[in-house]
Amino acid sequence: MAGYGLYANTSDSAPNDYEKSHFEENYMVNALKTFDKMYKPVHGYLAVTICVFGITANILNITVLTRKGMISFVHIFLTGLAISDGITMALYCPFLVQMYLMHGTTKSPDRNTEGAVRYQVVFAVISTIVHSISIWLTVTLAVFRYLFIRFPRIGLKYGNTKSALAAEGIVVIMVTIICIPNSILYQMKNTHVPLNETSNDTSASIWSITKRNDVILEKVNYWMHAIFTRLLPSCLLMIFSVFLIITMRQADKRRNNMTLNNTFALRSRRTTKMLLAVVLLSVIAETPHGVLLLLSGLIPDFFANVYVPLGDMIDILTLINDGVNFVLYCTMSKQFRKKFLSLFCRCANRHS
Repeated sequence: MAGYGLYANTSDSAPNDYEKSHFEENYMVNALKTFDKMYKPVHGYLAVTICVFGITANILNITVLTRKGMISFVHIFLTGLAISDGITMALYCPFLVQMYLMHGTTKSPDRNTEGAVRYQVVFAVISTIVHSISIWLTVTLAVFRYLFIRFPRIGLKYGNTKSALAAEGIVVIMVTIICIPNSILYQMKNTHVPLNETSNDTSASIWSITKRNDVILEKVNYWMHAIFTRLLPSCLLMIFSVFLIITMRQADKRRNNMTLNNTFALRSRRTTKMLLAVVLLSVIAETPHGVLLLLSGLIPDFFANVYVPLGDMIDILTLINDGVNFVLYCTMSKQFRKKFLSLFCRCANRHS
């Protein structure tokens, strides 16, 4: 389910089926389809492994960032990211087990049961909302960090936990509203099939997800999803990444002439570098998905013949981004590293 959405393997076609079009004569498209068929059996195991690591890492992030002495404007946003990413990965695991590991990737009565597909719909709707919240929290953090560095007085006035919680609340509400069309567009369909090739018994059922017969709702949902949960946040992240880099260089020049508060300036710079790494990873993970969605809406058959074969790889890229922040915090934040070691080394000593 590319990018945790309902756009790839939950379409009316089976995961390995593609619409026939002029794309089939294209060598690169055929290569993509071949790659997809070869990679799909591996995807479940790889994705579950990344999810287990990511869930554990995000639990550690939440544990450390919410300790006494760690709560701050920036850390409240990072905690929100950890909660969003952890929920998304936790919801993804049961889907992977059912749809990739236990019953393979081909539709069947055992794989596509009513309960499994119902969970698939719920998972896709919730994970789309939660993952979009994560993206917009990253955008909001990048905007605030730039403003605080560029205009220090704004940072002094609004750089507090109350403002951070208010900003997070606004993001959650706005993203939930934007995702309403996606939440109501899809429904379940039951198809009766023979139990075997020589029998006419149609007692076996294969459940799947289909779109409601509402062209306007479908188009509204598609473009809102493509623009407001992928392309727009990706563009904003790229823009403010450049702004942060420029502002950091300017701050370095000013710091070279400073004799006071140099320690604070160095700590602020390390925090900005860490946040910049988080932002750039989000750009790398989300921009390809946004571009593919845009092309899918502009080029006939692009979705079925290019986007769908790349769906699982998009998911892997997104999962890595969701789970890698713990590594960034440990390597780039002395404060996070010290608190983590003090918490868990102390716990280890108690049980030794």
